[in-house]
This record gives sequence, C-alpha cells and structure tokens, in this order.
Amino acid sequence: MNENNRTAKLMTIGVAVVLILVVCGISVIVHAIHKKDAEDSGSRLQSDIIDYASSGQEQSVMAQDIVKAPEKEEEPEEQAGQDEPQSDAEEPKKEAETKNEAEAKTGEPAVVVDKEQTQAAGSIIEEVKKEENQQTTAKWQKEAGENLAMVEIDLPRQMSEMKGYWEAGNMLAVEDLAYLPRYRAASEKLSGTTKYYYFGDTDGQNRPNGMGLAMYTDNQYYYGEWKDGVRSGNGMWIKFYVYDQNAKAKDSQYLQHSYSGTWGNDLPNGDGAEHYDFIDENLEENVGYNRNFIGSFKNGLYNGEIYITNYYKDGNSKEWSGTAVNGVWKSLGEKDKEGKYPVIVDLTNPDNYQWMKATENKNNGVNGLISAAK
Repeated sequence: MNENNRTAKLMTIGVAVVLILVVCGISVIVHAIHKKDAEDSGSRLQSDIIDYASSGQEQSVMAQDIVKAPEKEEEPEEQAGQDEPQSDAEEPKKEAETKNEAEAKTGEPAVVVDKEQTQAAGSIIEEVKKEENQQTTAKWQKEAGENLAMVEIDLPRQMSEMKGYWEAGNMLAVEDLAYLPRYRAASEKLSGTTKYYYFGDTDGQNRPNGMGLAMYTDNQYYYGEWKDGVRSGNGMWIKFYVYDQNAKAKDSQYLQHSYSGTWGNDLPNGDGAEHYDFIDENLEENVGYNRNFIGSFKNGLYNGEIYITNYYKDGNSKEWSGTAVNGVWKSLGEKDKEGKYPVIVDLTNPDNYQWMKATENKNNGVNGLISAAK
C-alpha cells in the first residue's frame, strides 16, 4: 500500500516537471519569435528613416536647382552690351551699385551716402587733368560709343570730393568733376526719379538737415542748406548739359543752368538769381539770349519785379526788366498782329520789348529743376 502511494507521488511529480519544462520551452520559443520580429521591425524602421532622409535631400537639391536655373538663364541679358565679362573682384561693386539703384527708386527721396565709407580723395585735380587729356571731344560732348553703364563709380568718394570743392568755393573744380564720366554715370542711375544721393548733415531720422550736397539725375546738383529733408535756406542748384557729338548747334547752346538764393519747400522761394552759361560757338549771330533773371521767386516761378540781362555771341549784353505774378508776366501794352504782348522792356530803350503770346505766358521760372514738390 505504501509502495503504491510512493509510486503515485513520483508519477505526479514527474508529470508536473514535464509540464513545467514544456511551458518553459514554449515561453522561450515565443520570446525568440517576438525578439526576431522586433529586430526586423527596427531594421525596417531604420531603413525607412534613411530612405526618407535620402529622399528629402534629393528634394532639397532639386528645389535649389529650380531656384538657380532662372539666374543662369538671365546672365546673358545682364551682360548684354558688355565687351568683357566682369571679374569676381568687380561683383561687390556691382552689388553695391544695384543696392544704390534700388534705394534710389524706393522709400524716401534721399539716398543718404554713408560718410564712413568715404576714402581719401588723393589728388583729384591730377585725376581730372588725366581724364581731360584722354578726351578727344569738348567736355560737354559725349565720347563716341560712350556707355555709362560700364563706368565704375565710388559714390562716397565722389560725393565727398565734390562737396569739398563746393565748400571751398572752387566752382571750376566742381564743373570739371561734373563732366567726368564717373559722375555722369552715378547721376544716370537715378534716371526716371525725383530721388537723389545726399552727402552731408542729417537729423535724428537720417533726413538731410543742415549743410549738404545732393546729386540728382540729368547731371543736376544742389549744395546748401536743408531742413526736415528738403532744400530750405540758402543754396545753389546747377545743371550741367551734355550733348551727343552729332547734336546740331541750335539744339546744344546751353552749357550750364543754375539758381542761387533762398529756398523753401524744396523750391526757389524768396530772393535769388537764375543764370545760364552758353556754348558761344553754337550761338547765332546778332541774337540776344536771356542769361540772368534776378529778383523774387515763389515756388520756383518769377514773382515780382525781375531784372534781366541777355547775352550775345560777341560778348555784348543788354539790360531788361519785367514784372511777374506766379510765373505770368504782366503785359506792358497791346498785342501785335501775331498775337504777342510786350512783357519785358529794354532798360536803355523803353520802346524796345520782348514779346510773348498769352498761351505761352505761364509757368515762367526756373525750368527743368528736379523736385518732388513740383
């Protein structure tokens, strides 16, 4: 009996051990299967990440190529008319000039030139003489095949140079500079705008305020007093004329046109003098050309009694007088058969007049002056 009980117990224990071993084996197998699946999943995830990164890199490169492609296509247009391609050393200057052009056509009227970029002027008189010796035409004539777009400029230095001579009252040096290609090239960059490059005193808002020099398009300059960003006080404006070599004499008579006096609201306002210089060789014989208008101005127009002198090719002159109101000359008598009225009288001969049609008698004043206030 006892033997049978012992045998039964041993069998029970054996079965239990076998069951435990089977369960453990099954657990090991399941764990191994899960581990393999996890490794495969991790490998696939890592592979997916690598593929995604590679795909993103390809997309990024493609995007850059799309952006750059138009620039490469536009290069021939940008270099059209150039004799030689620009070197890498010229690129910073080109970028600076492009920036100046962009500033000149947007935002505030004044493109304030940074004084800190100004370089030592050196002997500018020697440079002027050197460039004059190279010219084969008169200073008011363009060189054959001239292309100002190809002329290098250094705006801070040029503005500093001219301002220095203007301050010293050396207008011959100012004139020499203004006719040089690099000055005309800088002025041409403002073409089509009323904006200007400015070099001088400024206020807290970086507006012209105090004494300063401005360069406009059309070879125009102003040096004098400013207030709140506009010409105000005493100053001088001048335009330098330049003609093509084949220009006819009758179309190329003026050398310079200027106004000196009082300013307000960016225009001649108050007492002042308008003046013309002529190219004598292009003037007609026995014809008087009005040269000086001295008196009172209002918003750039003659306003009040005006003293006038005219100029003849032989160097002689006459004196005249007239009275205007807001740019309209007062008539001094009845109109003639051609419909013209006497408006200006010869001071040495009261029977001699300058005549003008009523339709032409308007806006008489400093013509051609660039101002955003006009």
